[in-house]
Amino acid sequence: MNKTKIIKAQIILFLVTISMFAKAQDSSFVAAMTYKRGVLDTKILHLGTAIKQKEILSLYTNEDAKKSIQLYKKSKYFLPAGPPLVLGGIYLGYDAIKGTKMQTEVDGKLYTYYVRPIEQLLGGIAIFAVGICMIEYANEFKAKSVDLYNEKLKSKAKSKELDLKIGYTPSRNFGLYANF
Repeated sequence: MNKTKIIKAQIILFLVTISMFAKAQDSSFVAAMTYKRGVLDTKILHLGTAIKQKEILSLYTNEDAKKSIQLYKKSKYFLPAGPPLVLGGIYLGYDAIKGTKMQTEVDGKLYTYYVRPIEQLLGGIAIFAVGICMIEYANEFKAKSVDLYNEKLKSKAKSKELDLKIGYTPSRNFGLYANF
């Protein structure tokens, strides 16, 4: 009986200790910009509505988000090249699989066969893959630019608020801790 009370007390002490160090998710920051990935393009939304390139760049410029501007502009180079490469790769692969109709005469009998160049097929597959990668890179660059912009806003918002805590300080002492 005495042993079970000790075990219960240890479990309660363990749970109380764990709960002291547990932190809830910070929900005080709501992302100003979000993105919605599509098949060919990623739409950037500001407070829930889709915005155009000029508005995106002006928001980035107002917050002095240089890395976000660079990534967004880089995505504009990759996206237009992707779909034509995909279509070109599909056509080259189709043309290679279809082959070229040839005929030959053996022992007085006419035979029909097709020549299918494997190099052309592999080239079509490679061009198709490069096109898909270009589209995905453009989408990733846009998404990353939005994430960096939101991080910049979040860090700016955190620096404006006073962080006052009672408990363990960074030097592992107990007391009042202020961070501003």
